[in-house]
Amino acid sequence: MNKIGKHAVPLKKEALGFVGNRIQLAVLREAFHIVDEGIASPEAVDDIIKYSLGRRWNLVGPIASADLEVLDVFNNISSYLYADLANSTGTDPTLAKLVDHGKLGLKSGQGFYDWQGDAGQQVVTDRDRELLAQLKHDHEEGEH
Repeated sequence: MNKIGKHAVPLKKEALGFVGNRIQLAVLREAFHIVDEGIASPEAVDDIIKYSLGRRWNLVGPIASADLEVLDVFNNISSYLYADLANSTGTDPTLAKLVDHGKLGLKSGQGFYDWQGDAGQQVVTDRDRELLAQLKHDHEEGEH
């Protein structure tokens, strides 16, 4: 993997699903819960991730970020917030409703967002261009 420019990550043991997918689904479960509870809109949740957590985690990852921001603070927050976080083991009802109504996101042109016309493809193009630029930068940094 490293020879083809990827960053191979060894795991300690096998588990259901890829680690990245497990983390992504945990974040999505809470994001959907926040929307379902009327705490924030899908757009607000996305902005919070894009402009705060996503930027931090892109640099050091969530566990290193917690270490750097001091674990006693996270321990304190977890003592009261864990009980309020989404903990269902089934599909999110809002997600299931969208899928049942054929609202599959970019694939159908409608999901949480309206992706009809060229808007969705432009977001994909812009995202992919930015990801490739980041990967190129990371690869060049690794060569120095």
